[in-house]
Amino acid sequence: MIPLLTVVAVVFFVSVVTVMVIVSNIENKKLTVENYTISSIKIPRSFDGFRIVFLTDLHCNEFGTDNSRLIAKIDQCCPNLILVGGDMVVGKENQSTDVPLRLMRNLAEKYLVYYADGNHEMKLMRNEEIFGLRYKEYVHQLKEYGVQHISNETIVLEQDGGYISLTALDLDKRFYQRFRIPDMTREDIVEVIGKEPDRLFRILLAHNPNYFKAYAQWGSDVVLSGHFHGGMIRIPGIGGVISPQFQLFPKYDAGEYHLGDSTMILSRGLGNHSIKLRLFNKPEISCIILKRQENADGN
Repeated sequence: MIPLLTVVAVVFFVSVVTVMVIVSNIENKKLTVENYTISSIKIPRSFDGFRIVFLTDLHCNEFGTDNSRLIAKIDQCCPNLILVGGDMVVGKENQSTDVPLRLMRNLAEKYLVYYADGNHEMKLMRNEEIFGLRYKEYVHQLKEYGVQHISNETIVLEQDGGYISLTALDLDKRFYQRFRIPDMTREDIVEVIGKEPDRLFRILLAHNPNYFKAYAQWGSDVVLSGHFHGGMIRIPGIGGVISPQFQLFPKYDAGEYHLGDSTMILSRGLGNHSIKLRLFNKPEISCIILKRQENADGN
């Protein structure tokens, strides 16, 4: 005969798991807009008030038919530019890319969109023996829709005679190892994308937030990252519980971080893949406003 205490424990455990699954399913379908303001004397006057929507980690998730609810929330942000931080796809053999492609097509019809890769896009690219030409076809289709795909390169954005720079950094596979965080230096970044652009306000798209220190040393003014899904389960007052690299209570989980003159905006992302778990961790659209900070002399 099974002891009563054991039965109670099993029933309690099953009840807790059931509640977690129900709450997670609800949270996976909710959307929040997180607002950030970045101030700097390096932001040109013509970019003062410039609005950026940052999207990352969709993982083929949908909010309404053809992501209609997601697009409606983005429209409310009135962006001048949309930046995509990667992992909009899922790096699995049987996973279609139709959902992110439809979203990118619909957004590119209204907005200027720049797209950088995450580890899932890089997985498709590096494993043609498994995925065939899926990555190349995906990138080709993005370009057909008018999405600007950027990879290990810097472009300069111009508005009314003012300029800022945008750089996309693709991280080597070793920087996504599980259970450990390899060291990254400024020199590792310079070797891939070169030195930071001189004098311009610099935005860096770098999917993995673990290396914020190296990004700051490279010279980024703003780093936009994702990858961690907010730590999947968030404990109020403590933060995210676990990263995709199986770091418990990661240093960076979600929100805004500062290091020297550099700021990192770390999105909770829009979806998940293998473990579809979110608790106290709603999917995020990041709405970022650039504000010019005047010098003491008013210049």
